Amino acid sequence: MRWEDCVEYKVKKIKPNPEQAISLFHLATRRLESIEKRGDEEFPQLLVESYYEAIKELLSALLTLQGYKSYSHECIISFMSAFYPTTLNSVQIHFLDEMRKLRSDILYRGREIAEDYLERNLPLIEEIRDILLVTVEKEVRKKSR
Repeated sequence: MRWEDCVEYKVKKIKPNPEQAISLFHLATRRLESIEKRGDEEFPQLLVESYYEAIKELLSALLTLQGYKSYSHECIISFMSAFYPTTLNSVQIHFLDEMRKLRSDILYRGREIAEDYLERNLPLIEEIRDILLVTVEKEVRKKSR
C-alpha cells in the first residue's frame, strides 16, 4: 500500500511523542531479549511472531516520532519506505511485508511454518532488527534535544 493511501484512510496525524517512542523501543528490546533467552526451545512460528512484533514496535517508535499513528501494519511498512527510503532496501522492505502476512496467518489461522524457516531467514531478520535498533536510537536522540 502506498503511504499516500495510508494517510488518507489508515493513519492519523498526532503530536510527535518521543516518550512513547522510547517506551516502544524498550518494549521491542525486552521482546528481543526474551527471544534470545527462549531460543531454539520455542516453536518456529512463535519465534517468527515475536520477531515480527519487535520489529513492528521499532517501526511504530519511528512513526510516533514523526507524529503519526497507524491502524494498519501494512501502513507501518509503507511509512518506512516513505520517511526512511535509504534505511532499508527493497529486499528488506519486501521481506517485512512477507513477514507481516506470515505473522497474520500464524496468529489468525494457526499456520505452521517450515522447521528451517528461521534458519533460512534469521540473518535477514537480524539485519533488519539491527538497522532499526540503530535508527530508532538515533532518531530518539535527535527528537529529545
